[in-house]
Amino acid sequence: MRRAALLLLLAASLGLGWKALPGRTPAITGPDPIAVLEPVEIGGMTQWLLIRGQDRAAPVLLWLHGGPGAAQMPLAHATTRALERDFVVVHWDQRGAGKSNPRGFDPATMTLERFLLDAHAVTRHLQARLGAARILVLGHSWDTMLGARLVARWPEDYAGYIGVGQQVSTRRGIAVTRDRLAPLIREGGEADELRWLENTTQEALMEHAAYVATMQMLDRYGGGMNVPAWRLAWILVRAPEYSLGDTIRWLDGANRGSGPMWPEYRARDLIAEVPVMPVPMLLVSGAQDLNTPVELATDWFESVEAPQGKRHEVFDNVGHAVFLTEPARFAETVRGFDLGLMEMP
Repeated sequence: MRRAALLLLLAASLGLGWKALPGRTPAITGPDPIAVLEPVEIGGMTQWLLIRGQDRAAPVLLWLHGGPGAAQMPLAHATTRALERDFVVVHWDQRGAGKSNPRGFDPATMTLERFLLDAHAVTRHLQARLGAARILVLGHSWDTMLGARLVARWPEDYAGYIGVGQQVSTRRGIAVTRDRLAPLIREGGEADELRWLENTTQEALMEHAAYVATMQMLDRYGGGMNVPAWRLAWILVRAPEYSLGDTIRWLDGANRGSGPMWPEYRARDLIAEVPVMPVPMLLVSGAQDLNTPVELATDWFESVEAPQGKRHEVFDNVGHAVFLTEPARFAETVRGFDLGLMEMP
């Protein structure tokens, strides 16, 4: 993240003066378009939504971003523009992330229960604003932890669930990550990194600093986002929805990450907590993803009861961000799931 910050400062120094202006979202064309960037009072604080679609009568897709703290809103034009044809796509900067990370923010409010209540409040707001009875939820990374529990708790409000880089169990996940990462380092990596990984106990890897170090390491060996840091930084600084201040807030939230809620974060287990998915379900995994390993997503997929249907799409040679590395295929996968919602066995 330090490298990304350096690139941001460089870009700003090269003349992106418009970043000093308040955020805005460009107009969109279509039969009945909507393009709105708006603050909403959620959970006792102001949180921001980006709502974009060519037809406001289309199904509503609520994108829950990763992190916690790594807001997806500034990447919207690079990740979800293709979906705006068929959906009203909503990006929500959650508490402590991006535009919803104000000065004086209290990280102690970052609990799973608080995020769940916030997400349901956002849902109610969208239902009232857009006239949508039920909303399609898409979670990525950390927010698959949130999204799966959200739709299981209030199924009457949701049309379906899409988990991208499904997080199942932090404890089990770090064990799989370690087993898959060590051979990659042996093939051509740093001896010091391999020694550290092999000599650090499973319990020690569950400490937050060691966990973060492992996540940074796997990114270097092709098991992370698989997108160059300079590309992400360039997308971020060019996002019209973000001012320079918003960009700094984004970096602060992303760097904070899961630290404030780590004891709770590492204790959760989706197989135990969500044995039944009451809405149609699609999981999308990258075969090379070492952050949320496909093995665990498969374990949950095979164990969860899904009376309205379930599907698991695995993208070969792809890591943790399938929507950035194979955007066309990803968009078609999401469209196909939505079209088939009522036809799934």
